[in-house]
Amino acid sequence: MPAPAIEVRSLSKRFGKVHAVEDLTFTAQPGRVTGFLGPNGAGKSTTLRALVGLVTPTSGDVLIGGERYHALDRPAATVGAHFEGAFHPGRSARGHLMTYAPHVGVGAERCQEVLDLVGLTEAADRRVSGYSMGMKQRLGLATALLGDPEVLVLDESANGLDPAGVQWLRGFLRAFASRGGTVLLSSHLLSEVELTVDDVVIVARGKLRHSSSMEELRDLTSSAVELRSPDVEGLADLINTRYPDTGRLTSDTTATIEGHKADAVGAAAFADRLELHELRDTTDSLETVFLRLTQEGDHA
Repeated sequence: MPAPAIEVRSLSKRFGKVHAVEDLTFTAQPGRVTGFLGPNGAGKSTTLRALVGLVTPTSGDVLIGGERYHALDRPAATVGAHFEGAFHPGRSARGHLMTYAPHVGVGAERCQEVLDLVGLTEAADRRVSGYSMGMKQRLGLATALLGDPEVLVLDESANGLDPAGVQWLRGFLRAFASRGGTVLLSSHLLSEVELTVDDVVIVARGKLRHSSSMEELRDLTSSAVELRSPDVEGLADLINTRYPDTGRLTSDTTATIEGHKADAVGAAAFADRLELHELRDTTDSLETVFLRLTQEGDHA
């Protein structure tokens, strides 16, 4: 059977006068890695903490397979979660896991299994204070895996990883989801997780800004042509007569035309006998789209 879905339903959480999360609704599906994205302070950690019962919602709900976390028969066997900074620096990795093990209902053998899974076997008895960021992220994942859960909830687990660490995490989470697991991975940088996630939920200032598959998010990128000509009048004529709705002059000698390709614009310029010194295609990056979505409404 597939893992349970995570359902966030009209979730709101206030801390005094601060609206950390406001009327947030989305679903993380089994067999998929869902990226929960937004700038720092967007409400991501508050939402994830509400999911595992560490924060009480002001209104709304967060459900795992239709149940609240504390209503699950064996919560740690259903949901494995890790949050940044949840380590005692004086403990070893093994000691950290052994502290959690009785609460999860597992023993030393399972602690060793998860250390092996995340590649920390050789460093298991070293103090966490001497760990690199990447090693701490692996230990966080090991903690989440203790109960052999069907759902993983990871807060900023790609933060600070080097390229090899990001590649390792990507492979692990993709394999987990391919076996039917549900993964909800938060990050404040789309670039950290864009090759890892199937779906994206983007939030800012506690509110939902976008929810779709990664493919649909990529469709929001826009193409344009940038061109430069020493012929000031000819360039203006090209924009005004051929591209009045999509073109704009960015200076006397440069212009941008949205939604077209360089070969077509070059052919039009040649037909108009317009001398060009530069002609190139440009495309918005996903980060540009991400920034635009998270900044929408900030100045309303």
